Amino acid sequence: MRVDWKMAAAGAAGLAVLGMAGFYGYFQLVKAGILRYNKYDRRERGKLQVGDQVPDLSLPLYAGGEVKLSELWRARPVVLVFGSCT
Repeated sequence: MRVDWKMAAAGAAGLAVLGMAGFYGYFQLVKAGILRYNKYDRRERGKLQVGDQVPDLSLPLYAGGEVKLSELWRARPVVLVFGSCT
């Protein structure tokens, strides 16, 4: 059995180009918000814009109880950080 290496190399290169194009297209769809990145991605586009007033939230305290966000920013600037601690 004779293998035509030129045809095999051309076929492999074609598959690689097709795979890269699909990979690029997938990430473009994710970036556009058409596809979700993973099943845990629950982000949605909201209505808040830069410069909008922050809603007054009740935040739970680590030691128990709650504090209103408006009570915190009267005395000093407030930075809320959301994310993983791992």
